[in-house]
Amino acid sequence: MPSDINSEIKKLQDSILRIEESIAEYLRMKYYEGVKKSLRLLESDLKYLSILANGAPINKEEDRKLMEFLRTHYDYLQKISVPA
Repeated sequence: MPSDINSEIKKLQDSILRIEESIAEYLRMKYYEGVKKSLRLLESDLKYLSILANGAPINKEEDRKLMEFLRTHYDYLQKISVPA
């Protein structure tokens, strides 16, 4: 069971990184509708990852890395803004 949680955590982290890459590309292209959709998806994945992380049976080092990942990417989410 823990490996299922670990693989789900890894999938979410990969998804979050891909979404952030998409957001950067959409911003370069000024495709703001794509940015808005991606931001909603990013927020959803971050929330789900946070929920999984809180219940995951992981060691302190993994937990520390996961919390740092969440902090970093929540900060990114807060800094991105879309022109109205």
